[in-house]
Amino acid sequence: MPASKPAAGDAVRLPNTTGGQDAAVALATQIGLMVFGLLVQGMLAWMLLPEGRGSYAVCLVFASLFVLLFTPGAEQGAQYFLAARQLSVSQAVSSALAIALAGGGAAIALAIPLIGSGIPFFQKAAAAEFRLAAMLVPLIAFSAAIEHLLLAVRRFARVGIFVLLRAAGQGLAIVLLVWVLGLGIFGALLSFAAAQLVMAALCVRDLRRHCGLSLGIPTRAALARILGYGLKFHVARVGQGIELHLGILVLGLIGRPADIGLFAAASALMAGLTHFSSAVGNALLPRIADNEQPLLVARCVRVVGAVTAVALAALLALSTPVVRLVFSDAFLPAVPLLWILGPGILAAACMGIFMTHFRGIDRPEICSWAVGVGLLGNLGVLLVLYPLLGVRGAAWAMTVGMTFRLLLLAVSFRRTTRMGWRSVWMPQRSDALFFEKAARSLLGSKRPKSRRGGDAGALPAPLPPGGSTGVERRLRPGSGAPPNGGRGSS
Repeated sequence: MPASKPAAGDAVRLPNTTGGQDAAVALATQIGLMVFGLLVQGMLAWMLLPEGRGSYAVCLVFASLFVLLFTPGAEQGAQYFLAARQLSVSQAVSSALAIALAGGGAAIALAIPLIGSGIPFFQKAAAAEFRLAAMLVPLIAFSAAIEHLLLAVRRFARVGIFVLLRAAGQGLAIVLLVWVLGLGIFGALLSFAAAQLVMAALCVRDLRRHCGLSLGIPTRAALARILGYGLKFHVARVGQGIELHLGILVLGLIGRPADIGLFAAASALMAGLTHFSSAVGNALLPRIADNEQPLLVARCVRVVGAVTAVALAALLALSTPVVRLVFSDAFLPAVPLLWILGPGILAAACMGIFMTHFRGIDRPEICSWAVGVGLLGNLGVLLVLYPLLGVRGAAWAMTVGMTFRLLLLAVSFRRTTRMGWRSVWMPQRSDALFFEKAARSLLGSKRPKSRRGGDAGALPAPLPPGGSTGVERRLRPGSGAPPNGGRGSS
């Protein structure tokens, strides 16, 4: 299908920044988000205790999975076509909103009878709490989608400010609704909803003021393209969500709320270590959508893996005092879970970069296969080990599933790019240069001048629309044959 050009009045002028600077801004955001996230998780743990924390977890997992099931393309599909400059901001936002509303309505219609069905999972919290979680599906879907669209136009600094405001707002709402008013789990869910609403409003306002957003009716062609991409990535998206929450899902069927609370707290704490991977991936995706860059992806995998390993070692060394301080003594049984989840979190950080690569070259089906394999491994180990080890079996299952997914993605990356294992995994001097430039950008150092022929230490700066390097025109999806045959058909 030929690429459609954004409307003239909706054109976006991309910031003239290096990828190292973008990654630094995104990393600073993720660090702040991790700090605020720990505060939020700590407040929930101290106020709800393991049992209430478990009930809150099953409600949010329920809403999150329905978002994944019923809104294909709202996030990654709209983001991809906007980053590749094949859709205007207005068409991307209106299409994402339409998918969120339509899919969210279908999710609510299915959720209400399920809540009263007597399934054990829906007995881990009050029916009113589950119904509130179901009503949040359209809001969660659109909030996530609009955030992805802001990342697609590389407004990383604004996204950083907005996500920190969202986290701070959620914390304040928890204090008011849970602690002061004593609304318990219901208040915690309302706090989450308020945070998502604030995030969506801030993002829409920014796109209207700076990117020419004008809401209207999405075209059938735009919806078809976004849904088509979303359906190719749908298995990966749903499977990734299920695998991430599989322990809570299974524990919701056969476990106690206290066990769910321990596992949810441990996995939430460890998930903070993937923030660096998310920061690099957010900076990387718009550039891959413009021009496939396997050497750059391999470098990002190595840097992300090294940084995550150092952070993981530090957290595990201090795991007992950290859990006691953040979650209270009631959550100390979660400390062994952190050690079991450690290798899986390291695998998750590396595989996040590989998945960004395949999404950026319009090969999301590879992500779907990898997630499917990881999910099967997770489920198989969980069914075997949970009767023997209890909640620790759920942690082992999560680690095995993440490792399986990384292996399949790494093999697929090697086959599609024809890069050797040493070229992908062996540390290089340019890795340190990349990290140094990102760190200097983060600390506000003056941007170094790039050398002719490119800078090995930073992601390449974007070209203006229709620009070229003088040797090789930047290829976009639908514009011609990809380099080295790595990109599949849309």
